[in-house]
Amino acid sequence: MPKDRFFLLDAGASRPTPTPVPLPPGTTLKAGPGDTEGRFSLLEKQWDGGTGTPAQVPDTTRPLDFDTFLYVREGDLGVDTGDQTHRLTSGMCALVPRGLPLALRNLGGADSTPHTLQLSAPGVPRQPEGVADAADGDAARRFFVLGPGEARPGRIPIPPAFSIKARTADTAGLFSFLEVTVAQPIPRHTHHVADEGIYVLDGVLHIDFDGDEHIAGQGQFVLLPHGVPHAIRPGSTPPPRVLQISSPGGWECVVETLIEHRTEVSRGGRFDPAALNRYTRQYHVTYEVSGAPWTFR
Repeated sequence: MPKDRFFLLDAGASRPTPTPVPLPPGTTLKAGPGDTEGRFSLLEKQWDGGTGTPAQVPDTTRPLDFDTFLYVREGDLGVDTGDQTHRLTSGMCALVPRGLPLALRNLGGADSTPHTLQLSAPGVPRQPEGVADAADGDAARRFFVLGPGEARPGRIPIPPAFSIKARTADTAGLFSFLEVTVAQPIPRHTHHVADEGIYVLDGVLHIDFDGDEHIAGQGQFVLLPHGVPHAIRPGSTPPPRVLQISSPGGWECVVETLIEHRTEVSRGGRFDPAALNRYTRQYHVTYEVSGAPWTFR
């Protein structure tokens, strides 16, 4: 059953690893291939002081055979891609496509303890519907680094509360990655194709999954498998700030559509599910129209 794949992972906790080989010190598995049906894996690394390369990071002489997305929560991280080093600090991120070599280094010295999230997507790249330029072969062209507060360019301007860090076209359809401030309740809805992963950066997030209430705080991760209704709402002031993963990608298309039609789909700070469905069905997301948009059993 899809709903059996749901889990809420405590801050600092780790999912079971797919092999008996232990993870390096300071590394936890937030989601593994067994959790996501092979769509992606998510590692969280809190480094010790020093400048070494963690054991789980491929050597720079061997190109990656999967897309990797890096998000730096804190610290000073060196991202080596062949003969180039890119410096990432707090709030920065980078997409390292398959075909490029990768190694990570602590650039802050013995007193620095970088805190990073690393998403790996080993799936088969595809051309998303309506995307004519998602290329897997041109790895160097797909590589990018974003500074704090920066976002990938989209079809329309997006408010800073919805910062798109990786688009479907960037990852050849494998995933989307957003940094979102959850300022208002999101009515109960179902992703019919994509799994959704949410990592809470700060604040408190309330989650209704299949009618049961869950509360996620800083450092917690929740996996919402496709095919099961869920809703989310802010549970703190200021509202929670989260990292939102959609796999396969496409969630940024929903966000752009809702922003484009915001006067129609949202009134008085509340979303209208019937109006939402007029625009989200094409992206395989539907909202429940009958009953209250946010209720707990």
